[in-house]
Amino acid sequence: MAIQRLTIDGYGQLEINNAAFRRDGRIEAQCSLDATDFASKVAENGMILAVNRAKKKVYLPTSAHLAEAGSLIAINYSAEHLYDERHQGLKEFYLGKDDVRPRLGFLSVGDKFCTNTICYNTSTFADDAALKTAIAAWATTPVYGCEHESGAILLSTSAPSNNKVTFVVTGEFTMPDGTYGVKLQVTALA
Repeated sequence: MAIQRLTIDGYGQLEINNAAFRRDGRIEAQCSLDATDFASKVAENGMILAVNRAKKKVYLPTSAHLAEAGSLIAINYSAEHLYDERHQGLKEFYLGKDDVRPRLGFLSVGDKFCTNTICYNTSTFADDAALKTAIAAWATTPVYGCEHESGAILLSTSAPSNNKVTFVVTGEFTMPDGTYGVKLQVTALA
């Protein structure tokens, strides 16, 4: 029983289908990645992150960070910068603690997007193939998601509880570079 990240080539990607934050301005781009949380990790597009505007910091969505007064939850949708002409493609992009500040959108119920920044519990899905089989059957057997302390969206066959954001899978998707992705819709916010 362990949390396993979906195997992808490169870093997480995000394609926004319909999200209110791009129209109504619920965006944060003035907070820096926390040096402790991102000392050995990077911020990938599609990650669900905790934002504390008072501290001007972005954290991984651990229960401690989400419990802090003023903490909000948002999705990382930073504009991709390609730093090396030998490594082209959206899958090559990430932000480290010393890079530019991330651009984060505050989610609303009904927002839809596609991403490959997902993870699962091996007690629910034995491996990537089992996860993909469950996602392929989304129309008859729901697959749910919520934030995970790694920043990836944790997928499960049961509706999550005690979380800040709940998603439901609405299909399989191919990311712009041809890799596997998942369509998600926000169904609840705490």
